[in-house]
Amino acid sequence: MLRVIAFLASSLLALGAFAGEEKEPRREESMKTGATFEALDKNADSQISKTEARSDKVLSESFATLDTNGDGYLSRAEFLARSKT
Repeated sequence: MLRVIAFLASSLLALGAFAGEEKEPRREESMKTGATFEALDKNADSQISKTEARSDKVLSESFATLDTNGDGYLSRAEFLARSKT
């Protein structure tokens, strides 16, 4: 009986660890740098400034190219468009 309980307990622990694993990363996270829009948008204003982009070297280096409307910020659409290039 003790073996059965030990087996069940270890099975539940293993299942809990497996369930905690992330499935596939979201498209946004699987791009060149791996940073999400939300993680980069530190002030949660739904856009990424040049200052916020500095925390990601690849994004910072390509900021001017990605900022297609030239407003000095990356919208979510501009940020996501970089995965298509």
